[in-house]
Amino acid sequence: MGNLSWIAVDWGTSNLRVWGLDDSGNILGTVESPLGMNAIASDPKLSFENVLVGLIEDWLTADAAKLPVVICGMAGAKQGWLEAPYCDVPARPSDLAQGAVAPKVSDPRISVFILPGLCQRGDADVMRGEETQLVGFMAGHPEFSGWVCLPGTHSKWARVSDGKITAFRTYMSGEVFALLSQNSILQHSVDDGWDDGAFADAVRRAATQPTAFLHSLFGVRAGALVAPAGASVPPGASVLSGTVIGTEVADVLGLLQPGENIALIGAGKLASLYQAALAVHHHKAALQDGAAITLAGLRQAYGTLISASMASPASKEN
Repeated sequence: MGNLSWIAVDWGTSNLRVWGLDDSGNILGTVESPLGMNAIASDPKLSFENVLVGLIEDWLTADAAKLPVVICGMAGAKQGWLEAPYCDVPARPSDLAQGAVAPKVSDPRISVFILPGLCQRGDADVMRGEETQLVGFMAGHPEFSGWVCLPGTHSKWARVSDGKITAFRTYMSGEVFALLSQNSILQHSVDDGWDDGAFADAVRRAATQPTAFLHSLFGVRAGALVAPAGASVPPGASVLSGTVIGTEVADVLGLLQPGENIALIGAGKLASLYQAALAVHHHKAALQDGAAITLAGLRQAYGTLISASMASPASKEN
């Protein structure tokens, strides 16, 4: 691949995405794979290095030497390639890049740097991978002050102020919805039906009756059982989703300070539901593309590493 200067990698639990870039950060090629951390950990024939090299082999020339590879995500977990210890909040983007670790590699054509995640010691919390999206968002919105939402199985909300990530909160909303809709009595009341109005009503109820969360959950089932024959019943998925997401959103809005804004990173139906839940509370949040934001964060990290001549990561080689 001509003009290849470095490689960016987002290594998740169940998949990974790789970009080849030139000196200006332009994308020269991309490749995706289902070989995330879990797949590698469960197959003794696989290693992080051979999976990576197998994906980028066609990009590397025979005379390539120590091409920088900057990785975020689960490659830095305890079960990953090499653990990259968490960086404490408050943290600046440069703190994360300077906390990168460099695993030993047998292929002389690459030099690997794995970025750390973030941790919060007081109200205990951790993230790994999402911090790079936050860095990418901050690069494009340097004056932003407020909360950034990253919906997912475990949704993250991070407070950004004065160029730092100052605090964050994780909500198990996606996992709770999956467990309740698939492995509880509510599975009999949740199907593919959907109603935006029922979702919005559940979001409002979650905000006005936050301590009734568990009672509201059973109401998803009870409402269908006591409805008169032939009566229209709000789709269970809409009510359950609105109750879970609404409880999460209401909690964060209670932390919102005057003058703070809300941003939303994601795509697809889940992100649109968070957007709709925020709209119920009269908050507008434009969607930011997650993949593009991740790459922007990796570009920032690469720039910091290059500026420091990669001295910090090299000193942490294992």
